[in-house]
Amino acid sequence: MLATGHQVLGFTFGVIAITILQQFGIAPIHTMDVVLFFVFVLFGALLPDIDTPTSRLGSKFWRLLMLLFLVTLLVYLFFPQTLNTYREDLKIFVMMMIPVLVMLRGHRKMTHSLLFLYVLWVYCQVIVEWMHVPWFYLYGLLAGVLSHLLGDYVTKKGIPLFYPLSRRYFRFIFTFRTGSVTEKTLVTALVIYNVWVLIMSAT
Repeated sequence: MLATGHQVLGFTFGVIAITILQQFGIAPIHTMDVVLFFVFVLFGALLPDIDTPTSRLGSKFWRLLMLLFLVTLLVYLFFPQTLNTYREDLKIFVMMMIPVLVMLRGHRKMTHSLLFLYVLWVYCQVIVEWMHVPWFYLYGLLAGVLSHLLGDYVTKKGIPLFYPLSRRYFRFIFTFRTGSVTEKTLVTALVIYNVWVLIMSAT
């Protein structure tokens, strides 16, 4: 799917996820929490394509990542005492960048597999324990990632569900080409559905 389609599908998954979380009494309540929840959802909906420098998220991410590493290198060369001052912050930064290492394998590989979902789930638990981030934000992130995998699963190319154990690409029985009329029709239908849900929840 195209980036816009992934975000619309991700938003739909976010609406479903927040409904499920409400049943367990762990959904975000305050307006800002709900807004941040959907920020995590929309980020997650694009996250699997971060392995592709030409993708919408990938292009911005890699530029930012290179900038951060350049700044860190310059600080190391000219202001080494600063690194000692912010040693703990750098540890957190390095920890957050670790998952990037599994993404350096090309489009629709590691980040489009069940293993990636598992690694992300474990990583979310680490973030919750170390940084005390509310779980519902990370549920939003996982919902967004899951929506991305489903979105690509119904395209002609499919996704490598069992990568790296198997490089075979799996796809749904009924598929469509990325950017096709079918995809645009589906995305439009999801937009209408999301608007209807929001109107109904507001009344």
